[in-house]
Amino acid sequence: MTEQELRRTALIIPPRGRTVLCVWLAVPGLLAAPFAFWQSLAAGLIFCLLWCTLVGLLYARMCSFAAVLGQQSLTVYAGVSLPTRQVVPRRAVTSVYQLRTPLMRLAGVSLLVVSTPGGRLWLPAVPAAQAGLLAHILAEDRP
Repeated sequence: MTEQELRRTALIIPPRGRTVLCVWLAVPGLLAAPFAFWQSLAAGLIFCLLWCTLVGLLYARMCSFAAVLGQQSLTVYAGVSLPTRQVVPRRAVTSVYQLRTPLMRLAGVSLLVVSTPGGRLWLPAVPAAQAGLLAHILAEDRP
């Protein structure tokens, strides 16, 4: 894949990447659930229902995630009912990190962290090949 091909496509979170992120969110809930059930059965059931709702909302938000590389900027779109757009000029990128855990490696996805003077942009669970190419392109643009 080249930079031109990457510009024509958007980075989205594939189904395996959404599964990895949902597992990451479900683990703290699984660890905390026994303490809620220890209080009472009703408290445990309510906690589990609320945690499952949180995981479902995360899944819906991940379905709407798209990162688009333009000539001058990287734009990230996310959100269903409250859509957001973040634009990062390519020349403002100070560093790019690519993180792959064993679970992410198994799913073929990667976490990409783009740092700018104003903050950080997290691109979670995007396909590893596209994340590597995007990291290379953004690293080349740095002065």
